Amino acid sequence: MVTRVGHIALHVADLDAAVDFQQQVIGMVETERVGNVSYLTCNDRHHELILVEDATSRGYEHLAVEVADGAALDGAARRLEAAGGRMLGGIYDGEPGIDRALKVQSPNGHVYKLFCGMETVDAPEPGDRPTHFEHLSTKVWNFRSEERFLREGLGFRFSDRMGFLASWWHCDEDHHGIAITRAPRPELSHYAYAWSDFASLGRVADRVLAARNKKCIWGPSRHGPGNNQFLYFHDEDGAMIECCADLAQMQRDHYQPRNWSMHPGTINQWGGPPPLKFLLTGFPIVEPTPGRPSWAIAPANAVAAV
Repeated sequence: MVTRVGHIALHVADLDAAVDFQQQVIGMVETERVGNVSYLTCNDRHHELILVEDATSRGYEHLAVEVADGAALDGAARRLEAAGGRMLGGIYDGEPGIDRALKVQSPNGHVYKLFCGMETVDAPEPGDRPTHFEHLSTKVWNFRSEERFLREGLGFRFSDRMGFLASWWHCDEDHHGIAITRAPRPELSHYAYAWSDFASLGRVADRVLAARNKKCIWGPSRHGPGNNQFLYFHDEDGAMIECCADLAQMQRDHYQPRNWSMHPGTINQWGGPPPLKFLLTGFPIVEPTPGRPSWAIAPANAVAAV
């Protein structure tokens, strides 16, 4: 059912600071600002990231996945509920940049927004920025129920597994659009951008240091599942970003799904095990609400921030 991973909505303490980080370090471009919400992109899609200013509720609100059209949304609720999902209201419209949407909570508490009709904008000027928003990694406790929801509810397909600790799932040619890892409580592990080559990751690391005087958490190195090069660091509000290059393409690379060893070398082909800061980082889930979010007001009915 899902055709691609769309974007993530994050609640941030200071909108201007969060936008500045995404612009300076990642190269994102703000396409629209409505009240306390910023929509950012790195290509010709209206947004690949939503930032919502909310000083009282730090965390992430939803993970957005795209479906083909309104007909796919119309028939989604029964399938999602049968796979263990809890519907959060019905189909709604009026959210900037998209046509219609529907929200559902997974068995482990993660909120997915299914949407269709993403608007396009003029592509940004050439620059050192990602090609697209690539994937999301969530922490779950009950692996079996979350995998069933991804497979039977959203239509994701299996890519790889690392014992009982992690699994990777795809909805298009990218090796994974969703990854899940076992953890004591449901949180966001990280969100990821795709870059054109390995050298890009080095330039991002330089900007993390220059713009924020911070060091990266882990990498650069190469994962086994997905075969991608990686670099991890925190954003302005403490959520973890992964920058990826050379992610395996399922058909082009004739990728064969497998069950990998739980040895640390599986996820770090060039070095040692992940550092404690990587393992302990988790961004909390914002308390879900049904229907259209209160901040998602159609531009015609709102005054954009100056």
